[in-house]
Amino acid sequence: MDFDILNSAVRIATPLIFAAMGGVVTYQAGMLNIALDGFMIVAAFTAIATAYLTGSLTIALIGAIVASVLLAALMAVFNIRLRANIFIAGTAIIFLGNSLTALLLKGVLGQDGVFTSDRIPNFPVIRVPVVDGIPVLGALLSGHTILVYVAYLSVPLVAWSLYRTRWGLRLRVVGEAPEAAAAVGIDVDKIKFQAMLISGLFCGFAGAYLSLAYVTLFAREMTAERGLIALAAIFFARGNPYRTALVAVLFGGATALSVRLPQVTGLAPQLLQLIPYVVTVLALVIVGWRTTRARNRYGAWRFDLG
Repeated sequence: MDFDILNSAVRIATPLIFAAMGGVVTYQAGMLNIALDGFMIVAAFTAIATAYLTGSLTIALIGAIVASVLLAALMAVFNIRLRANIFIAGTAIIFLGNSLTALLLKGVLGQDGVFTSDRIPNFPVIRVPVVDGIPVLGALLSGHTILVYVAYLSVPLVAWSLYRTRWGLRLRVVGEAPEAAAAVGIDVDKIKFQAMLISGLFCGFAGAYLSLAYVTLFAREMTAERGLIALAAIFFARGNPYRTALVAVLFGGATALSVRLPQVTGLAPQLLQLIPYVVTVLALVIVGWRTTRARNRYGAWRFDLG
């Protein structure tokens, strides 16, 4: 068995897990946050530009998170304060993120499509003693950057926050029954605002990982619809953090296969690169089928779309 595929799947799934955990929080709050790609692309650019200018990974990571959270705050203002439709607001944020980073790429870094430099530091790979030499486990648990471990540790953290804290209970009540939550004195808008900012926080990590750990460069629209794939994982797992992370890893495995199979089979790479998107579509078809069955059995259900 080619254990490199396992290692690649873990790394490829990392930005999906970060984005998905942010999406899970907003999903549980009753908001379908389609702006994840916008948050990530701004974070990715801020990370690479800050790392290039300062030479510091710490400052670059902080900058990426701040930029993503600020964009998430703008999204929250549009949707929660100004009552804009969340789909329209999310689409606007995605366009804003892609356009703004393209403009800054040219204006600040002097490049049109891709920017890279020897001056950009990257996150070092961590080798876990003992585990590193074990087949399968070594490929899964060793040889990754610190952000990979942070991503996977964030899954139980999000689950604990949602299901074991008072804030998580209030968040889920706001998502399921906002009128009832307001009736018992919960500030619905405040909870939703907090959820959107947390989503921006996770996307900040995702963007920084993409440009400083997964690769050491920035390219226009380099998120490649990872936010939409993360949403597909969330829907497939019905907002459960653990199942969402598992689905994200499966998507990562599908992407790793699409990269490795052309070398083994000789098939056209363009054809095999469709594998992750076919898996995403199949996941959404299954979600739609399950939703239709649930509606037919239990009646219509409500989801706040904005």
